[in-house]
Amino acid sequence: MSADYREGEYALSMGAYVQAFEIFMLVEQEQAEPTFLKCCQMVMANQIGDDERKELFTKLEQQMSRNNGRATYNYGLVLAHTGQNPKAQEVLNQAALLGVPEAKAALTKLLLTGSVR
Repeated sequence: MSADYREGEYALSMGAYVQAFEIFMLVEQEQAEPTFLKCCQMVMANQIGDDERKELFTKLEQQMSRNNGRATYNYGLVLAHTGQNPKAQEVLNQAALLGVPEAKAALTKLLLTGSVR
């Protein structure tokens, strides 16, 4: 775990959500294949605002267009969490096609129950 990631975790634990989000975004930009997992978890925990969510979604869209399966999967989960089920279905299907095995299960659950939880 990098020092920056630990700093982000600390900011998160202190309730400094915007700072934590910014740190996690910087950490992801240093990765060869970013997943934005921690940022996605923050969305699902209702810890970031609309501006941060828009920024994250833009980055996830970019990764999806680059065929980054894990980022695409995470994007699908966040879309489902935010109630954007038709787009979530499309994105999770794309993640499944990119070889992420969990995506198929999440897509099936979303189709059957309307939720990925």
